[in-house]
Amino acid sequence: MDVPAKLGIPDYEFRLIFGRTKIDYDPNKESHNRSKHSYSLESAVHILEQIMLPVDRVPPYMVSEAYMEKEEVRHMHMSIDDCGHVVLMVTTMRQDETVRVISVRRAHENERQLFHQVTGYIRK
Repeated sequence: MDVPAKLGIPDYEFRLIFGRTKIDYDPNKESHNRSKHSYSLESAVHILEQIMLPVDRVPPYMVSEAYMEKEEVRHMHMSIDDCGHVVLMVTTMRQDETVRVISVRRAHENERQLFHQVTGYIRK
Protein backbone atom coordinates (compact mmCIF):
# COMPACT_ATOMS: atom_id res chain seq x y z
CA MET A 1 0.00 0.00 0.00
CA ASP A 2 1.46 3.35 -1.07
CA VAL A 3 0.22 5.50 1.82
CA PRO A 4 1.56 8.87 0.58
CA ALA A 5 -0.03 8.36 -2.85
CA LYS A 6 -3.30 7.30 -1.26
CA LEU A 7 -3.24 10.41 0.96
CA GLY A 8 -2.23 12.60 -1.97
CA ILE A 9 0.92 13.93 -0.27
CA PRO A 10 4.63 13.76 -1.11
CA ASP A 11 6.34 10.69 0.34
CA TYR A 12 8.73 12.89 2.36
CA GLU A 13 6.00 14.66 4.37
CA PHE A 14 6.05 13.93 8.07
CA ARG A 15 3.02 11.81 8.90
CA LEU A 16 1.70 9.36 11.44
CA ILE A 17 -0.24 6.32 10.31
CA PHE A 18 -1.70 4.45 13.29
CA GLY A 19 -0.70 0.81 13.15
CA ARG A 20 2.03 1.43 10.55
CA THR A 21 4.40 4.20 11.67
CA LYS A 22 7.66 3.10 13.26
CA ILE A 23 10.39 5.23 14.79
CA ASP A 24 14.00 4.15 14.49
CA TYR A 25 17.58 5.43 14.43
CA ASP A 26 20.97 4.27 13.25
CA PRO A 27 22.51 2.46 16.26
CA ASN A 28 25.96 3.19 14.81
CA LYS A 29 25.32 6.93 15.36
CA GLU A 30 24.14 6.51 18.97
CA SER A 31 27.51 7.09 20.65
CA HIS A 32 28.34 10.02 18.35
CA ASN A 33 25.09 11.85 19.20
CA ARG A 34 25.50 11.05 22.90
CA SER A 35 29.07 12.41 23.03
CA LYS A 36 28.34 15.46 20.85
CA HIS A 37 24.95 16.49 22.30
CA SER A 38 24.64 14.54 25.59
CA TYR A 39 21.42 12.90 24.40
CA SER A 40 20.69 9.35 23.35
CA LEU A 41 18.87 8.85 20.03
CA GLU A 42 16.70 6.41 21.99
CA SER A 43 15.53 9.39 24.10
CA ALA A 44 14.28 11.05 20.90
CA VAL A 45 12.31 7.89 20.10
CA HIS A 46 10.75 8.08 23.58
CA ILE A 47 9.84 11.78 23.17
CA LEU A 48 8.37 11.23 19.69
CA GLU A 49 6.33 8.26 20.98
CA GLN A 50 4.87 10.49 23.71
CA ILE A 51 3.88 13.06 21.10
CA MET A 52 2.49 10.60 18.58
CA LEU A 53 0.74 8.24 20.97
CA PRO A 54 -0.22 10.30 23.99
CA VAL A 55 -1.64 8.29 26.86
CA ASP A 56 -1.88 10.83 29.68
CA ARG A 57 -1.05 14.15 28.11
CA VAL A 58 0.54 15.57 24.99
CA PRO A 59 3.75 17.49 25.71
CA PRO A 60 4.22 20.87 24.00
CA TYR A 61 5.42 20.22 20.46
CA MET A 62 6.20 21.94 17.18
CA VAL A 63 7.59 20.80 13.83
CA SER A 64 9.27 22.69 10.99
CA GLU A 65 8.40 22.70 7.33
CA ALA A 66 10.31 20.13 5.30
CA TYR A 67 13.81 21.13 4.16
CA MET A 68 16.59 19.44 2.18
CA GLU A 69 19.89 18.45 3.75
CA LYS A 70 22.40 15.81 2.62
CA GLU A 71 20.12 14.86 -0.27
CA GLU A 72 17.15 13.96 1.93
CA VAL A 73 14.09 15.78 3.20
CA ARG A 74 14.19 16.49 6.92
CA HIS A 75 12.01 17.98 9.66
CA MET A 76 12.98 19.63 12.94
CA HIS A 77 10.80 18.93 15.96
CA MET A 78 10.91 20.66 19.32
CA SER A 79 9.41 19.27 22.49
CA ILE A 80 10.47 18.69 26.08
CA ASP A 81 12.47 15.87 27.63
CA ASP A 82 11.65 14.12 30.91
CA CYS A 83 13.50 16.86 32.84
CA GLY A 84 11.50 19.66 31.21
CA HIS A 85 14.32 20.87 28.93
CA VAL A 86 13.37 21.95 25.42
CA VAL A 87 15.02 19.64 22.89
CA LEU A 88 15.41 19.82 19.13
CA MET A 89 15.17 16.59 17.15
CA VAL A 90 15.88 16.14 13.44
CA THR A 91 14.05 13.39 11.55
CA THR A 92 13.42 12.17 8.05
CA MET A 93 10.62 9.97 6.69
CA ARG A 94 11.74 6.65 5.26
CA GLN A 95 9.80 4.09 3.29
CA ASP A 96 7.23 1.94 5.05
CA GLU A 97 6.09 4.87 7.26
CA THR A 98 9.29 4.90 9.28
CA VAL A 99 10.41 8.06 11.07
CA ARG A 100 14.24 8.00 11.22
CA VAL A 101 15.76 10.05 14.06
CA ILE A 102 18.94 11.74 12.83
CA SER A 103 19.90 13.75 15.90
CA VAL A 104 18.64 15.16 19.19
CA ARG A 105 20.08 17.94 21.32
CA ARG A 106 19.07 20.55 23.85
CA ALA A 107 17.58 23.56 22.07
CA HIS A 108 19.65 26.74 21.87
CA GLU A 109 18.42 29.87 23.63
CA ASN A 110 16.86 31.41 20.50
CA GLU A 111 15.11 28.10 19.76
CA ARG A 112 13.77 27.93 23.34
CA GLN A 113 12.44 31.47 22.97
CA LEU A 114 10.66 30.53 19.73
CA PHE A 115 9.26 27.40 21.40
CA HIS A 116 7.92 29.56 24.25
CA GLN A 117 6.36 32.03 21.78
CA VAL A 118 4.62 29.26 19.85
CA THR A 119 3.60 26.92 22.68
CA GLY A 120 3.61 29.12 25.77
CA TYR A 121 5.81 26.55 27.54
CA ILE A 122 7.97 27.88 30.38
CA ARG A 123 10.29 25.51 32.21
CA LYS A 124 9.44 25.50 35.90
